[in-house]
Amino acid sequence: MRQLQSLEILISSDFDGVTSLVIMYKYLKNFTNDVYYICNERSTGHNINNLLDQIPTQTKLFIAVDSSSNDIESMKTLTERGMDCLIIDHHTVTVNNPYAILVNPQQEGDEYPNKNACGGLLTYKVCQVIDECMNTYYSNEFDDLPGLALLADVMSMMELENRYFAKQSLKGLHHRGLKQLFTLMNFDVNNLSSTDFLFGVSPAVTAATRADNIQLAIDFMLCEGSDEEILELSKRLVSGNEKRKEIQSEAIKYHKTLANEGDKVVVIVNPELGKGINGLAAADLVSAYNCPAIVLGYGDGEDTYAGSFRGLEDFSMLELLESCDNTTFVAGHSGAGGVQLSKTKLELLIQELNEKLADFIPDDSLYYDLEFDVSEINEKMILYLNEFYRISGKDFKPGKFLLKGLFVSDKKLMGKQLNTVKIDCDSIQLMKFKTNEDYFNTVPVFAEVEAIGTLNMNYWKQYKPKFKIVKTMQLFIDDLREV
Repeated sequence: MRQLQSLEILISSDFDGVTSLVIMYKYLKNFTNDVYYICNERSTGHNINNLLDQIPTQTKLFIAVDSSSNDIESMKTLTERGMDCLIIDHHTVTVNNPYAILVNPQQEGDEYPNKNACGGLLTYKVCQVIDECMNTYYSNEFDDLPGLALLADVMSMMELENRYFAKQSLKGLHHRGLKQLFTLMNFDVNNLSSTDFLFGVSPAVTAATRADNIQLAIDFMLCEGSDEEILELSKRLVSGNEKRKEIQSEAIKYHKTLANEGDKVVVIVNPELGKGINGLAAADLVSAYNCPAIVLGYGDGEDTYAGSFRGLEDFSMLELLESCDNTTFVAGHSGAGGVQLSKTKLELLIQELNEKLADFIPDDSLYYDLEFDVSEINEKMILYLNEFYRISGKDFKPGKFLLKGLFVSDKKLMGKQLNTVKIDCDSIQLMKFKTNEDYFNTVPVFAEVEAIGTLNMNYWKQYKPKFKIVKTMQLFIDDLREV
């Protein structure tokens, strides 16, 4: 950096990867303009072999963020070209890579206490260290981004460092693009929660990468244009996310016709879906059947399947698949990742998973934290509870509450895909998302029910005939039952 030599950055194609790039790229721009980046689309995968020829020969330092810990051959090729290689990553390390400096808390012997860091956080920490060496303070510009990367990459919110950065992101957000996107999606930027990000802005940004338009996500997060340009990028993200929702909704309907409910792991082959949606579709199957799920498409070769898996919290799906004889590649996190296998091994893998999980019975109980009568619920209490659960995520879930004394006066099936049910219960609305007409038909009317879910206050600005703010107490329900 002091010699102003050429620098190249490689990223992975998710929110954490894009955030890592933005932090490192904009940080290095404070020292030199000779900084460039390369990336794969999600459908291409994380392998950088196909990108090697795009790296300029004058590059002196190659930086891989949120990826490449185990990529020995590519790093060897780059070092033979005279480049130094730096890897900043948080994924599992399975090999010793002598061709790069590795910043990864998962490597053997590493003493950094936070083993639940993500790429964005580690990249930010590296920039802080460079600041110390260069006697600068440029990393402060990006202090609102690591927390969002942690949330998006589903890192533990029981880790105190992670909670600190998540709070910094939610309470001190100053990224122009993200503030614009939150506002466009009707969130209050002065009162953000983890769920606002995880179920609003994060899917909108990631939808671009899932649609093989990672450049849109990068341009948005780099946030280098005018306010009008940033607004236009935000609108494109929202539009893309709506299309993603439609594809995902149709996929779960189709996959339910293919699922074998007798298997311990639901395995679906759907080559038409695309790699960008496989993981979301697998997560929907986990919710629908309360068991692990794998959604596959065609792999790199004509004789392979590749796709995504999602697991339950009861055990590590990653370790389970790694222990299987009929997979050729497994990577990711304990509950989410990618898998590849030979087409001829598909039935053998299903059989192997059934055998390994023969004694496993998933817990289908609904758990809640507190119980209330609906007469005890008011705006003040909801806001108090939501403040307590403002920073939630993996290992620190939003509070679930059992509400009693609810009387159903009306119900309505809503949404473009008719997959949302609204249930009127006097002073409070019950909302059920990602459901269908079958569920709608089971909801009783003019009956007393009790329900479990998360509490929410909805504020709606009404401008005619005169301005007022309409306040509605809501319970986002997991389920209800008639009493």
